Amino acid sequence: MSHAASLNPWFPPLPAGTPSPKNLRAVGIVGVEKTSTGIAHWCATKGMGVMMHDLEAGALTHAVENVRALFRAAEERNEINHAAAHKAMGGISITTGLEDLEFCDIIIETVTEDIASKRARFERFAQIMPKEMVLASCASGAGLAEISGAIPTPERLIGLKFFDPVGESAQVQVTLGPATARDTAERVLTFVSALGRQPVVQGPHKG
Repeated sequence: MSHAASLNPWFPPLPAGTPSPKNLRAVGIVGVEKTSTGIAHWCATKGMGVMMHDLEAGALTHAVENVRALFRAAEERNEINHAAAHKAMGGISITTGLEDLEFCDIIIETVTEDIASKRARFERFAQIMPKEMVLASCASGAGLAEISGAIPTPERLIGLKFFDPVGESAQVQVTLGPATARDTAERVLTFVSALGRQPVVQGPHKG
């Protein structure tokens, strides 16, 4: 699915015959706040592999129970059968080691904290993660600009904000950073669409 039209206000038109961007199928989620469990549940429901990361093992265990609860609730509403829910749940793993996320196609950071901490975290991501990985943050446009200036590969940084409850919200906000590459944006818009959600694109912060 092409998102050329929705990105044309910020990027030059794509040449004819440009191949489609590589799909994002393995999702790393950093942080175990309420939104994180909703994202993990919804990505797994759509057949994607999910790895949740937090420094606290106990927080991860609690997050997994919250995801299980979301699947149970979906079963009770007849939105998914037990076999499908069990299979989807099996696609979710947890880790306290950041290096374990290196096989993911995208990292989605959902932690509510000051921008200095976010910047330090993304500096670390940029150091140890493969260059083709998309780095997504829930930071605001201004915060995204700060993070972008602190990493050597800002072209792969993008803002991605899900709304609670994730399984019911129709839209996902996608915010372009000052240096976000078109390929990065295309991959993220395709990812959001694969989740059955409408991406709402916001241009780079000006300030």
